[in-house]
Amino acid sequence: MQINGLDLPAALTQAIGERRWRHPPVDALRRVFRESPIKVRLYDLDALHAANHRWLNEKDPAYFGRSDDKKPPGNIDPARSLLLGLLGPHMPFALDYRVSGASPRVLYLHSGGDQWITVADDIEQLLARLQLSGLDSCAPARRVR
Repeated sequence: MQINGLDLPAALTQAIGERRWRHPPVDALRRVFRESPIKVRLYDLDALHAANHRWLNEKDPAYFGRSDDKKPPGNIDPARSLLLGLLGPHMPFALDYRVSGASPRVLYLHSGGDQWITVADDIEQLLARLQLSGLDSCAPARRVR
Protein backbone atom coordinates (compact mmCIF):
# COMPACT_ATOMS: atom_id res chain seq x y z
CA MET A 1 0.00 0.00 0.00
CA GLN A 2 1.23 3.49 -0.84
CA ILE A 3 0.48 6.92 0.57
CA ASN A 4 1.81 9.99 -1.24
CA GLY A 5 3.85 7.64 -3.44
CA LEU A 6 5.66 6.07 -0.46
CA ASP A 7 5.28 2.40 0.49
CA LEU A 8 3.88 1.74 3.94
CA PRO A 9 6.06 -0.87 5.66
CA ALA A 10 4.39 -4.29 5.79
CA ALA A 11 4.87 -4.48 9.58
CA LEU A 12 2.83 -1.29 10.00
CA THR A 13 -0.03 -2.36 7.73
CA GLN A 14 -0.08 -5.71 9.52
CA ALA A 15 -0.16 -4.05 12.96
CA ILE A 16 -3.01 -1.79 11.83
CA GLY A 17 -4.90 -4.74 10.33
CA GLU A 18 -4.46 -6.78 13.51
CA ARG A 19 -5.55 -3.79 15.62
CA ARG A 20 -2.22 -3.69 17.48
CA TRP A 21 -1.44 -0.14 16.27
CA ARG A 22 -3.20 1.69 19.11
CA HIS A 23 -2.99 2.58 22.78
CA PRO A 24 0.65 1.85 23.67
CA PRO A 25 1.39 1.79 27.41
CA VAL A 26 2.16 5.29 28.70
CA ASP A 27 5.45 4.16 30.26
CA ALA A 28 6.55 2.77 26.87
CA LEU A 29 5.66 6.06 25.17
CA ARG A 30 7.70 8.01 27.73
CA ARG A 31 10.66 5.65 27.37
CA VAL A 32 10.67 5.77 23.55
CA PHE A 33 9.92 9.44 22.95
CA ARG A 34 11.31 10.91 26.20
CA GLU A 35 8.23 13.11 26.39
CA SER A 36 5.06 13.09 28.46
CA PRO A 37 2.35 12.10 26.00
CA ILE A 38 -0.82 14.19 25.89
CA LYS A 39 -3.78 12.67 24.07
CA VAL A 40 -1.78 10.23 21.91
CA ARG A 41 -3.21 9.28 18.54
CA LEU A 42 -1.87 6.54 16.27
CA TYR A 43 -3.40 6.96 12.82
CA ASP A 44 -5.46 4.18 11.24
CA LEU A 45 -5.37 3.81 7.45
CA ASP A 46 -8.05 6.46 6.81
CA ALA A 47 -6.35 8.95 9.13
CA LEU A 48 -2.94 8.17 7.56
CA HIS A 49 -4.30 9.08 4.14
CA ALA A 50 -5.99 12.28 5.37
CA ALA A 51 -3.11 13.53 7.56
CA ASN A 52 -0.49 12.87 4.90
CA HIS A 53 -2.51 14.56 2.17
CA ARG A 54 -2.45 17.69 4.38
CA TRP A 55 1.22 17.08 5.29
CA LEU A 56 2.29 17.38 1.64
CA ASN A 57 0.76 20.86 1.58
CA GLU A 58 2.09 22.02 4.98
CA LYS A 59 3.58 25.52 4.81
CA ASP A 60 4.38 26.26 8.47
CA PRO A 61 8.21 26.10 8.81
CA ALA A 62 7.85 25.24 12.52
CA TYR A 63 6.94 21.70 11.46
CA PHE A 64 9.98 21.18 9.22
CA GLY A 65 12.71 21.59 11.84
CA ARG A 66 16.25 22.50 10.91
CA SER A 67 19.21 20.37 9.97
CA ASP A 68 21.36 19.40 12.96
CA ASP A 69 24.75 17.76 12.41
CA LYS A 70 25.17 17.03 16.13
CA LYS A 71 21.77 15.31 16.50
CA PRO A 72 20.71 14.36 12.98
CA PRO A 73 18.49 14.71 11.22
CA GLY A 74 16.88 17.71 12.96
CA ASN A 75 14.64 18.37 9.99
CA ILE A 76 12.11 16.50 7.85
CA ASP A 77 10.92 16.60 4.24
CA PRO A 78 7.12 16.22 3.89
CA ALA A 79 7.58 14.78 0.39
CA ARG A 80 9.82 11.99 1.78
CA SER A 81 7.96 11.24 5.01
CA LEU A 82 4.64 9.96 6.31
CA LEU A 83 3.03 11.09 9.55
CA LEU A 84 2.09 8.15 11.81
CA GLY A 85 0.32 9.96 14.62
CA LEU A 86 0.55 12.52 17.39
CA LEU A 87 2.01 12.42 20.89
CA GLY A 88 0.06 15.57 21.69
CA PRO A 89 -0.74 18.94 20.16
CA HIS A 90 1.89 19.90 17.57
CA MET A 91 3.95 16.77 18.38
CA PRO A 92 3.76 14.51 15.31
CA PHE A 93 5.85 11.43 14.69
CA ALA A 94 6.66 10.10 11.25
CA LEU A 95 8.41 7.66 8.96
CA ASP A 96 11.41 9.31 7.28
CA TYR A 97 12.27 7.78 3.89
CA ARG A 98 15.34 9.91 3.13
CA VAL A 99 17.84 7.31 4.36
CA SER A 100 15.99 4.21 3.10
CA GLY A 101 12.90 3.82 0.96
CA ALA A 102 12.56 0.18 2.00
CA SER A 103 13.12 0.64 5.73
CA PRO A 104 12.32 4.22 6.83
CA ARG A 105 13.45 5.41 10.24
CA VAL A 106 11.01 6.87 12.78
CA LEU A 107 11.29 10.50 13.92
CA TYR A 108 9.26 12.76 16.17
CA LEU A 109 9.03 16.53 16.49
CA HIS A 110 10.43 17.49 19.90
CA SER A 111 7.99 19.39 22.11
CA GLY A 112 10.43 22.31 22.16
CA GLY A 113 9.82 22.59 18.43
CA ASP A 114 12.03 22.85 15.36
CA GLN A 115 13.93 19.58 15.87
CA TRP A 116 13.06 16.11 14.58
CA ILE A 117 14.66 13.34 16.63
CA THR A 118 15.23 9.71 15.62
CA VAL A 119 13.48 7.27 17.98
CA ALA A 120 13.72 4.01 15.99
CA ASP A 121 15.73 2.68 13.07
CA ASP A 122 12.56 1.27 11.49
CA ILE A 123 8.89 0.55 12.21
CA GLU A 124 9.64 -2.94 13.53
CA GLN A 125 11.89 -1.47 16.21
CA LEU A 126 9.24 1.12 17.11
CA LEU A 127 6.54 -1.57 17.40
CA ALA A 128 8.77 -3.63 19.69
CA ARG A 129 9.77 -0.66 21.85
CA LEU A 130 6.11 0.42 22.20
CA GLN A 131 5.14 -3.16 23.09
CA LEU A 132 2.91 -3.40 20.00
CA SER A 133 4.87 -6.03 18.06
CA GLY A 134 2.57 -8.89 18.97
CA LEU A 135 5.52 -11.09 19.91
CA ASP A 136 4.26 -11.39 23.47
CA SER A 137 1.02 -12.90 22.14
CA CYS A 138 2.92 -16.22 21.88
CA ALA A 139 3.39 -16.33 25.63
CA PRO A 140 1.18 -18.78 27.50
CA ALA A 141 -1.97 -17.32 29.00
CA ARG A 142 -1.90 -16.71 32.74
CA ARG A 143 -4.51 -18.53 34.72
CA VAL A 144 -6.84 -16.25 36.68
CA ARG A 145 -8.09 -17.58 40.01
